Amino acid sequence: MGTHAQRKKPRRRGRRRIVDYPRAGRSGVRRWLPSWRQLLGAAGLCAASVATLFVCVYVSVDIPDENAAARREANVYYWSDGSQMVSTGAVNRQNVELDQIAPSAVDAVIAAENETFYDDAGVSLKGLARATVNMARGRETQGGSTITQQYVKNTYLSQDQTVTRKVKEFVIALKVDRKKSKSEILKGYLNTSWFGRGAHGIEAAARAYYGIPAKELDPSQGAMLAAMLKGADLYDPAVSSANHERARERWAWILDRQVEVGLMAKKERAKYRVFPEPRSRSRSTSLGGQTGYLVDVANRYLKQQTGLTDEELARGGYEIHTTFDRTKVHRLERAVRRVVARDLDPEKRPADRHVQVGAASVRPSD
Repeated sequence: MGTHAQRKKPRRRGRRRIVDYPRAGRSGVRRWLPSWRQLLGAAGLCAASVATLFVCVYVSVDIPDENAAARREANVYYWSDGSQMVSTGAVNRQNVELDQIAPSAVDAVIAAENETFYDDAGVSLKGLARATVNMARGRETQGGSTITQQYVKNTYLSQDQTVTRKVKEFVIALKVDRKKSKSEILKGYLNTSWFGRGAHGIEAAARAYYGIPAKELDPSQGAMLAAMLKGADLYDPAVSSANHERARERWAWILDRQVEVGLMAKKERAKYRVFPEPRSRSRSTSLGGQTGYLVDVANRYLKQQTGLTDEELARGGYEIHTTFDRTKVHRLERAVRRVVARDLDPEKRPADRHVQVGAASVRPSD
């Protein structure tokens, strides 16, 4: 009897998949549950993709030129005693150096807006993530920005609340932080921020709220101005009682915050228990009454003596110290009003309705 061997047919193998998903050899729900290797690989791929995208964006976005609004300043006119008469121009801003700002006011701003300013890289990942989520939900994207990011927004970008602008702000802030010193960034931020009452920058704000230059602000006043950075329309105490309460609470929080982050001693904080009420309103940009006339006289004299053109004056940034004596000007105004009230009666005498009154001041020695 003979025997013979039967050859086995080779088992056909299916193609090996690059990604084993749904998972072979599993059934039911387990077939659709990724393995830890797959989860780790997916996370790594996402991280690499995000990093690649960030590098592409970082390389493609340059630091732009400063926008025109950030460069624009007011012309400031002073009485003979050195006090401010008026500021003129489309933007009420007076750029100052850091040493012309009270250090306590600078500390208040840092404590309120970005306590890690001197240590961070100029950006906040948490703030960018929050802005992206808020944008997806249809909310405002503002909030959570560092001082550097806010400086970039004020100086180089628009005020649009979009994710695109927020990403540009983030990238430019990184580059600005590498290119400029912290002092330069802080100075730029304090000179470009909006404080309400028509004031751009802390110098204009100090004059609008307290009638003094920024270098004379005390710690309590500095904390009050720092509160305005959160939104002057909601915190200017002169607007409403609700605003006043919000401003007082924010002011107290900023002072307490300075103690917490080591920028103010507890003993110093204890001195400030009374809210520093600002002036009810500012007239520093008004050209009413004789002020407009005096400004015109000063401008004519300035152009004659220096050769400045109207266009150059319109660019702003000039401090113009006059010889006008505020006390004498006000006395002359009162004298004119007395004469008008005594000698003219437009209601009874029609001829008096078109009388224009002027006055002149001379020195007997002339």
